[in-house]
Amino acid sequence: MENLRERLSKSVPIEPQRDDIGAPPSAAAIVNPLHVGVPLSPDRVGNARSDTMELRSSQARPYMDHQPSQRGSTRSSRVISVVNRKGGVGKTTTAFNLAGTLAQKGHQVLLIDMDPMGSLCRSLHIRPEEKALSDLLVGLGGSLGELIRPTHMPNLYVIPGDSNLRTFEMRYGNSIGFRHALQEKLEEVLKWKPFPFVIIDCPPSLGLISGNALIASSETIIPVDGSTYGMGALVDTIRVVKLVRSNANQRLSVCGLLLNNVDLGTLYDRTVLEVLQQQFRSLLFTAVIPSSPESDIASQMGEPVTSYAPSCWMAKAYQQLADEVLARGQ
Repeated sequence: MENLRERLSKSVPIEPQRDDIGAPPSAAAIVNPLHVGVPLSPDRVGNARSDTMELRSSQARPYMDHQPSQRGSTRSSRVISVVNRKGGVGKTTTAFNLAGTLAQKGHQVLLIDMDPMGSLCRSLHIRPEEKALSDLLVGLGGSLGELIRPTHMPNLYVIPGDSNLRTFEMRYGNSIGFRHALQEKLEEVLKWKPFPFVIIDCPPSLGLISGNALIASSETIIPVDGSTYGMGALVDTIRVVKLVRSNANQRLSVCGLLLNNVDLGTLYDRTVLEVLQQQFRSLLFTAVIPSSPESDIASQMGEPVTSYAPSCWMAKAYQQLADEVLARGQ
């Protein structure tokens, strides 16, 4: 098992701690997939996309009206992106359950589904209306607030994603004029309705969509599994977060790394936890999310596991995660 520990340690080189996560990385070590740090084009709008929207309206009405509530800004809101370039590490599950748990604790939370797959909103049984998130990001007009939908849970609101986000990334991925599209729209919303928490579910990539989320965020949570590929993706993701911070968003930091979908009854997963604790120390959340069948059932029911099965181990882990997120924001 010592050989396994050595192999895992080599796949996760030691990274800076929380207070140093924004230090500029070595230029030779990083490819710039987000094209950050490049002067913005004066033309932010670009051509309207030619593909048609087939998704139609849901039964939910927009949350936002045209009357201001309390003036605020993104500076008074915690905008947290859940990001990792690897799929299957639990980004959507983390975003949904963290948001739901914070809402249960009395905090108003806005969820933004930036994944073209739309799994988050399918769990909530919410579909985008005719005007969709991708329309606003390409500059077709309108307010992001028009897309906000209430959910069946008190304090929890959502902006649905749509499949055309994939087209947005493919078409404009090399256009630097769209890197701040989400940030600009979100700042408008938060001036009218300063949600204490905005949680963004990102796709399994580090392209234009995730770049928009990171530039709009104050923090990021990086879920990780124990696989070898998962360890490598974790390091890549941290490096890109550092790159975004040093070039495009100086307030961005890593709120924490979350070990997800583990069975600490196995020697392998315990070794993974030990290696992550050794390499990342305070960056790693104390909360560890166990694998559990309750997660899939709760998702099908449209509920966070803390509501569906509050006494199970996974629910207790998400309660602990929410408490740690709250504490790290103080």
